[in-house]
Amino acid sequence: MQPTIRRPLPVLIALSLVIGLFAGLPATESEAGGRRKIVESRKIAPGLLFTKIIEKKIPRRTFVLKIDPSRPLTVDVALAANQLPARRTTSQIAKRTGALVAVNGDFSVPGVGRPVHVFAQDGHLVQTANQQGPLFALRVDEQGVYVGQPSLRVSVTNRVSGQTWVLDRWNQGPPAPGEIVGFSPLGGTLEPPPAYSCSVRLVPDGTRSLGEAGVVWDHVVDSAGCSEVPMARDGGLVLSAAPATDEATQLLAMMPGARMRLRWSLGWEGVYDAIGGMPLLVQDGQIVAETCASAFCGRNPRTAIGWTAKNRILLVVVDGRRPKRWSVGASLVEMARIMQDLGAVQALNLDGGGSSTIVVRGKVVNRPSDDSERRVATAVVVLPGPDPGEA
Repeated sequence: MQPTIRRPLPVLIALSLVIGLFAGLPATESEAGGRRKIVESRKIAPGLLFTKIIEKKIPRRTFVLKIDPSRPLTVDVALAANQLPARRTTSQIAKRTGALVAVNGDFSVPGVGRPVHVFAQDGHLVQTANQQGPLFALRVDEQGVYVGQPSLRVSVTNRVSGQTWVLDRWNQGPPAPGEIVGFSPLGGTLEPPPAYSCSVRLVPDGTRSLGEAGVVWDHVVDSAGCSEVPMARDGGLVLSAAPATDEATQLLAMMPGARMRLRWSLGWEGVYDAIGGMPLLVQDGQIVAETCASAFCGRNPRTAIGWTAKNRILLVVVDGRRPKRWSVGASLVEMARIMQDLGAVQALNLDGGGSSTIVVRGKVVNRPSDDSERRVATAVVVLPGPDPGEA
């Protein structure tokens, strides 16, 4: 599946529901025979609209955040803590980041405290992952998004000789023979550099920058060696390989003081942040979600992120597992239809079930199906101004 970048398109979404919803009208019945009712629509900040929708007959409750990224707001992704493992409630992540609003993010590895998919935050690659699902990545200028399967590449290049080493994984386990893997401070206690390996430590030699080929960050080799004791990061990066391999020999040839350049890219220009989910719900305006026999495809609480033809971002939560006069949830196909009805031309399903949570100005405004907030690894947040992590 090819990633797609979407910019403003001259598409007229002729849906009376959407027109009423996003015009900020008072609570009123929609034209769909009274089946759907807008019970609240209010502006949280310039360019940020919150709407709650009730469908009576099903029943279903949908909570929508519509963001105009051209206004003085920043849509960002956030790890639940400064490093892995990371587990906090969505409201705690909102408070920690100073967010106006937030929804839960990617699926989390059960009991581990890390997202399931590749995750990048403020120009830092937090981790690679075995689960190769689609990502939602917002351009740093917030004038377009990429949605789809990335082409991830992490490398280190000698700035004098030009020799390049491609890394196999990042904050994702010790090296197997034939691999070079990397560990950053974001790996925390969950992903420390390995014992019984050959490693090199790189310390920063400048700041991160963003170019056509991805995010680059210059470093200098601090030390190299093989030991049964893990090499400490000490604020830098550690690259490791299994002993007695060609890769170990290559690392040991990096002399202290050598100037190196770390580069990572998803294959998409202008990306500092990316979050994963599954599956794609809407692509190029068409529903691509499919039915299946498992409970995952059936009606559940859902969270999704989308991009409209009018250059707006949608964060949507549907309550579920409360069939008595509250909300039965949405199947994958129903969630795709909801996103399409709201104007999404691209939409990705995020973590759902008991994780589905929407926070507005510090308050949880939906009813999570666990009766309390579930701790998650990541969230999507909207900041009241520039992102301090991308200064």
